[in-house]
Amino acid sequence: MEKQQQMSFWVLKQMTIKRIINSVFNSNTFILSKDKRAIIVDVGDFEPLKKYLEINSLKVEAVFLTHTHYDHIYGLKQFMTSFERVPIYTSEFGKAALNKSNWNFSRYHNDEILIDSDSIKVLSDGTRIPVLGEYEIESIETPGHDKSSLSFRIGDLLFTGDSYIPGVKVIASFPNSNKEEARKWYEKLKKMSQNMNLYPGHGNIIERK
Repeated sequence: MEKQQQMSFWVLKQMTIKRIINSVFNSNTFILSKDKRAIIVDVGDFEPLKKYLEINSLKVEAVFLTHTHYDHIYGLKQFMTSFERVPIYTSEFGKAALNKSNWNFSRYHNDEILIDSDSIKVLSDGTRIPVLGEYEIESIETPGHDKSSLSFRIGDLLFTGDSYIPGVKVIASFPNSNKEEARKWYEKLKKMSQNMNLYPGHGNIIERK
């Protein structure tokens, strides 16, 4: 436990975390960087994201999607055009949803997203990916809000997308939602986050350490 706490403090001390509040439903994009390397959690407004990366001369290693609803992916097409061959990590269902505009809801925003690319990589529950030279990001399958939903953990940093937003009931009325799973994962993530720094898909960051 002591080692985990030390790692968390070290992660926060060494890493820069930038939040972009996006124009569609005020979703959050997070850019995690260290030593000119970066990873991204969700892709909304592309221009401020691109500007931040360029100003800070950051090389993007990977993108991680908390789920494939439109407000968390609508900048992805532009991103993939400008940053070729960067892997995009999502769940198995998320990979399918990126190529179905009714599943990712882009059809209803008059901005159809149909992505079928070798850059899309599938994560399963508990998969760990080395990032930023000396860390690991772990995927946690958290279906409920959407079948594609993943949360991500780096040490004591927890990124929950829309599966857990403190004080906000999880919306689970979409075609690929599951109300029981949504309730279960809300409670699990709530408990998990008590001693972690929380970065939800909407709303404010909660830093406890």
